[in-house]
Amino acid sequence: MKKRLLIIFLILLLPQLTLISKQKKFKISYKEKRKIYKQLPSRHRRWLDMVRYISADEERNVFYMLTNERDRDLFLKSFWTQRDPTPGTPKNEYRTEISERFRYVNREFKKGSSKPGWMTDMGKFYMILGKPSSIDRYDSKPGLYPAQVWYYYGDKRLRLPTFFNVTFYKPRNTTEWKLYNPAQHGPQELLIQWNPVDHSGDPTEYYKKIKELAAGLAQPSISMIPNDLGAGLTGSLRSNIILSNIYDSPKRRINASYATNFMDYKGFVDVDSSINFIENSNKVLIQRFKRFGFNFLNISIKPKTISLGYVEDSEQYFYNFKLTVSLKKGDDFIYQYTKNFDFYIPYKDVKSVKKGIEIHDAFPIAPGDYKLLVYVQNTVGKQFSYFDREITIREFGAEPFLTETLLGYKSEPQAPNYFFPYNINGSKLYFDTEKSFKLKENPLFFVGAYNISRETWEKGYLEILVTGLNERRKFKQKKIINLNSQPYSPNLNITGHVADKGLYSDYYIFSVKLYDHKKSIIDSNADRFTVSPLATMNYPKESFKKSRMENTYYFNYILGIQYENLKMINQSLLQFEKCVEDKPDFIEGQIRYLRLLNKTKDYTKVLFKVESIKNSDKYKFDYHYIKGASHYGMKDYENALTELLAANKVYNSDLRVLNLLGFTLFNLEEYDEALKTFNASLGLDKNQPSVNRIVKEIKSRIKK
Repeated sequence: MKKRLLIIFLILLLPQLTLISKQKKFKISYKEKRKIYKQLPSRHRRWLDMVRYISADEERNVFYMLTNERDRDLFLKSFWTQRDPTPGTPKNEYRTEISERFRYVNREFKKGSSKPGWMTDMGKFYMILGKPSSIDRYDSKPGLYPAQVWYYYGDKRLRLPTFFNVTFYKPRNTTEWKLYNPAQHGPQELLIQWNPVDHSGDPTEYYKKIKELAAGLAQPSISMIPNDLGAGLTGSLRSNIILSNIYDSPKRRINASYATNFMDYKGFVDVDSSINFIENSNKVLIQRFKRFGFNFLNISIKPKTISLGYVEDSEQYFYNFKLTVSLKKGDDFIYQYTKNFDFYIPYKDVKSVKKGIEIHDAFPIAPGDYKLLVYVQNTVGKQFSYFDREITIREFGAEPFLTETLLGYKSEPQAPNYFFPYNINGSKLYFDTEKSFKLKENPLFFVGAYNISRETWEKGYLEILVTGLNERRKFKQKKIINLNSQPYSPNLNITGHVADKGLYSDYYIFSVKLYDHKKSIIDSNADRFTVSPLATMNYPKESFKKSRMENTYYFNYILGIQYENLKMINQSLLQFEKCVEDKPDFIEGQIRYLRLLNKTKDYTKVLFKVESIKNSDKYKFDYHYIKGASHYGMKDYENALTELLAANKVYNSDLRVLNLLGFTLFNLEEYDEALKTFNASLGLDKNQPSVNRIVKEIKSRIKK
């Protein structure tokens, strides 16, 4: 099959009401920056100098916080890719342009200055705006200080005028060109003061004198905009605004969120990849099901831009997303996994993805407070997107609460023997993370009311209020849903239509309140959505994976890993035990379970159960290592030595085996062999304080 990389960019506009961008603050003092700057390699110092005026504060601050060459190089690559005008091609024209500007300003503008060219006023504006479209020079006009006027065509998208000028001069016979600001300096600053002129303070006289001496300089002395004479020729205050917009213009070309998120996603990105951060909209939802006694976390991410590849032979477009999800508590990773999502789209159906692609997934999650990190990379075009969120997963039986609401446009039944994300009573709820619906559509909603007592179920209820924000066509609708309208369960999954009928185009607030049997509010939340003026619209294509219900042993396995990393050993053992009971031939589960039993010193059980993996060639190393660790724990050093030597024969570079083998030999008083083993371990990793201590002790015993 012949694949040709025909990149198609589908840009999706994210509604202002439905996407709230998270601003992270990265601050570092000037003193710290100078200290770090001096320690950086010359190429990184040069980069910081070169991008000083074209980068955002957040970008530079994040760069200063990076601690190794790999991350700095990765950041630089990401920095330039954000600004690449032709992504997908080998050349980055913007990077080339900035490099050429930097060489030019350091060559040309250092003349007459004690500073490097890039630090001068002329250097600053040349780095930001590039080469002027034209230059008027007034270097030797009698009665005037030397002056130059640079003319530029602007870009309204960057808040720059269609045509404007920037003026520089050498005041009082200085040798360095300084920026002239009409609003700050005024035309009198351009005149040599001994020249005869009425100094009564009337700016008209200064303007007339400049016009007499150099007609072309008169207008720029008053304003940065041609034909703008300002208020009473005092120097247009617009100049301050224009200068501010010039300084900010390079930062308006990019979204600095790629930098503020970099500290979290840098571990996922390949340095050799072409890095292109894409904004996204996203969704996170907690759910509970009657069949399972634990929480599930649903996650969705919809990149703002999609690249599609093209297969010529089959005339199909395709995409491939690699999803990586991480769960952190403090600095510790509690759980992490990766999945691939790929799809082929017939040529005739390519329009079906013009609203983008959403990636959905779900996994069981232990109670606690976490930071969720979601990273997705499209192998087509090497684009990636990322978001993170602080989440709280509550215990069963704790205080009652409402989940976030989920607003969808359709619900489709799925096969009952499958598990899938956003499973609403056996049906998949389809939705757009941007929460936008077509005209006269009546969206569906889902909300979970969890940890509900029987008393609250009997007399409690949900109050749902839908409010339109259009003042000219006011809309407000309220309805009550009694909790006992469905069979009792502590965890109720409640669905329905948002309103009684289809809605008109407007912005809406959807709010839910949970009342107990005393008619007191227990919990509440609200969401916003949009109804489009369009009667027809495409929704994003949704990608998700199903798993068979009989594979739920894997849910216990995932929870076992999480509890183990949370150091909740009893809960972890319980989950692993359920896992291996449901699926005895799931060797990975057996191994995690046996290793944890060794940690709890249940050596007899380990030696009994480990025999179930004895005949698996793939896991011979684990079999011998686990068995050897049990014998060592029981101080049966002879049998421990036999098993650990067998494990080391399978794989001789495992620190755990080498160190345990060394301690076994030490306890058998085989000091020379123990020393060789520990030295082999230190050869792999010198930073092992406990091993270094035992080596010193062994050497002292050998000397005796």
